[in-house]
Amino acid sequence: MCESFIEIALPLKFRCKLLFYLIILLVTCPVLGQVNKSIETQLEGERLFFKIDVEALQKPMLFVRHDVGYHQVIWSKHLDHIILTIPQIESLSGVVIPLNYDYHDEANIIGRFPILKDKSSNKSFYIDVTDLFLNTAIKWNLESPEHVLLNQSYIDRVQYLENETVILTKRTTSYKNNQKTSAVNFSFYLLPEPMVPRLFDHRMGFKNEDEFGIISAYPKTAKASIMRWRLEKKIKDEHLSEPIKPIVFYFDPDMPNKWKPYIKAGIMEWLPAFEAAGFKNAIEVKDPPVHDSTWCSNSINYSIIRWANYTDIRGSENKGGSTVNNIVDFRSGEILKSDIIIGSSYQALSDIYLIRCAPLDKRAQQYPFPDDLMGELLQSLTAHEAGHAFGIKDANYGEYAYPFEKMRDKKWLQSMGHTPSIMSYARHNYIVQPEDSIPPSLLIQKVGPADAYQIKWGYQIFDDIINQNEALLKLEKLVQLQDSISWYRYNNDYFKTIGPGCTNEVVENNDPVKSTELGLKNIKRVIGLLPKINQNQKDNAFLERLHNKTLELWYHQMKQVISLIGGYTIQYKSGTQSGAVYTPIPYDIQVEALEFLLENAFEVPEWLSNPSYSSRIQYSTDSNKLMEYQLKLLSELIEPYRMKRLEEMENNSTYKGIIRSLLIKLRTGLFNKLQRNEIFLINQRKQELQRAYLDIFIRAINQEKNYTNIRLSESNGFYNGFSKSLLISELLSLQEDITVSLEWVEDKITLAHLTFCLTEIKRLSKKQ
Repeated sequence: MCESFIEIALPLKFRCKLLFYLIILLVTCPVLGQVNKSIETQLEGERLFFKIDVEALQKPMLFVRHDVGYHQVIWSKHLDHIILTIPQIESLSGVVIPLNYDYHDEANIIGRFPILKDKSSNKSFYIDVTDLFLNTAIKWNLESPEHVLLNQSYIDRVQYLENETVILTKRTTSYKNNQKTSAVNFSFYLLPEPMVPRLFDHRMGFKNEDEFGIISAYPKTAKASIMRWRLEKKIKDEHLSEPIKPIVFYFDPDMPNKWKPYIKAGIMEWLPAFEAAGFKNAIEVKDPPVHDSTWCSNSINYSIIRWANYTDIRGSENKGGSTVNNIVDFRSGEILKSDIIIGSSYQALSDIYLIRCAPLDKRAQQYPFPDDLMGELLQSLTAHEAGHAFGIKDANYGEYAYPFEKMRDKKWLQSMGHTPSIMSYARHNYIVQPEDSIPPSLLIQKVGPADAYQIKWGYQIFDDIINQNEALLKLEKLVQLQDSISWYRYNNDYFKTIGPGCTNEVVENNDPVKSTELGLKNIKRVIGLLPKINQNQKDNAFLERLHNKTLELWYHQMKQVISLIGGYTIQYKSGTQSGAVYTPIPYDIQVEALEFLLENAFEVPEWLSNPSYSSRIQYSTDSNKLMEYQLKLLSELIEPYRMKRLEEMENNSTYKGIIRSLLIKLRTGLFNKLQRNEIFLINQRKQELQRAYLDIFIRAINQEKNYTNIRLSESNGFYNGFSKSLLISELLSLQEDITVSLEWVEDKITLAHLTFCLTEIKRLSKKQ
């Protein structure tokens, strides 16, 4: 066998089935491409009739609702009815994919149609399928069934394509006392013989064939196929060969011509990655054929780059909804169609770049942006979405791995980029400083080395291998490159950010503290630029929006520093690989992170807390976003999940006493103005943080935990007794400090604040 099925020993039943499919594939290859005649239709008035040939019964098909979802189905005959069924899928990975994630559910009938005897014969059966498209409640992926208003809905027309029948409808639905009419297009597509799969590995960043399942949510390998295109070499013996059938994307006819070169360039950024896998010219981007009557944008046969940018429609100005719709053969993981939806507004793309890079790119110091900059941002967005189209998911790739000093190195940025992958949410490079003279084109996120690595593992063909174990060893060797090349490592998004390799919206490298120091310099520059950029605006909405987004970026940068505290690095491993999967961040780095936060997150400069334009956008502390972010950071610093990670570290002698050390530093840092000559400096912002500190500690200590009736799934949200004891100890120490400081207080407001703090601690002490 010339491919890498291979990763695990398959049950005999599935090996035999695979061999059968391969033989059939070789025999039937010459006739693939014939127009599907298995389902012919007749549209008579408002009724739609299907002609189901005997040969079509029991053949796997896809029933697709375009842009929403799809099901693998089979037609069958029962007495005088034709039945349409969603069956369980026998995956070539060696497992059965159940319906609705319920292994008891073997099949789901979604249509039962009387055979129209006056039209039918022994070889074909006519059925009325009108209600299937207009009046059948079907759940599509995560979408709930709709209520269709029949009197305001109809079947428009039918179109035939290769192995596919397309049904175009107009449907009016009701939702919350409103009505919506839209074009809804369906397909029945005759599935080809399945390709040989590449099996899912939790150490790599590919989606599995059932992307809405839960397999990818856990750091373990389940039996499944990854999602990928069927790429086969024209010349098998060539190290680098063109594919027999490349991956082709077509521009939406509504795509503005001025953006086409940039969007095409975003997809073509992946060409070197496919060359690393052995394929040249693996991707094509085309305009739709002008004179081809069979071409249809709502077809499984064509992958479309759809233009869904609604910038000129009221209420859509800040829309950020770009995505990809994949249609996959569940049996093998083969991607049959992948539509790239460009839905992010110009404003959303511009704002993300402006707050990061305006001090470094003069083009971003005007609003709206010039076309060349907007085109580059669309290119980066498209490159990210193209990664999904090739089967790779959003996650963390090579984060906390790049050397910090390379983030401002022109040669490094040219060859490696500022982030290893376009698929992470690192965004654009705000670490560069104006004096570095880095070309703006190197600031924008692009396809990186981790992306080429993923594609090589997912798409490389092993033509020179007959023994399955050899192929397995080659794939494993590729995975284990992560042992020596840290920016090849991948980890899935977690419910909680468990370390600096899991953060978003920030430039990840191996020194988040120094990165944030540089990031703060550019944030200060951005805040200085905003009034100037706002001068040609008719009001101050732009100024307020960009100010708030700048503060949000400040928060994400500080959150990246917090991730070091109680944080772990992650490298997924198999049972044969040695070493830890989760390695705690060194003690001294955690301490350095807390010291940085005390100086920069919980003490803020005037330019940040009260910029020159404050009176143009703010009139009340109720809308003080910076204060809200400071309080949020403080809460996240003491959350039970972080405390439990720190408790786990305490089991290592190297980390003994780390929680107490950090808590002492936090207390003395937040209440650092209790000395005689500084107590008058406890300002309004510091008072708010100190009260929040007390509230967080007291709530944590008073949190009730039912030890006799607790669900394991809920236990992580509770503080353990060990952490509670340390929190109590800190409050008792604070009580002593405040008691001494009261003798020096002259200001009545400060006296009232400290008296309140002392009263709260004493009240807690009485309860214990």
